[in-house]
Amino acid sequence: MTDAFKRLSPQQTLDAVNDGTAILLDIRNIHEFDAERIPGALLAPMAELQPHALPAQDTKTIILQCRSGGRTAALAEQMLNAGIVDSIAHLEGGILAWKAAGLPTICPDPSRAVT
Repeated sequence: MTDAFKRLSPQQTLDAVNDGTAILLDIRNIHEFDAERIPGALLAPMAELQPHALPAQDTKTIILQCRSGGRTAALAEQMLNAGIVDSIAHLEGGILAWKAAGLPTICPDPSRAVT
């Protein structure tokens, strides 16, 4: 894949979201999102994602996030190949990598935490 696809670490993702240069789209389904999510992530289930509704690329980087990074890597490649976006990023390793890095999550019911 080209430089149009960026693989970001959890810390790089956090920094980009915190400094306002990126939005984080959680493409998991609503049940996964409800169980545990990254603060500030927007729910955009892959099955319902409407690419034309994504923000303009000149204002924010779009960072895709799923459980482990597999779905987002595939979706990013599809979006780039279809010409839907000029560039896109994903959280390498998904929410699992985020948690492994010790970064915060919202988890209303610990018995449903992402593993």
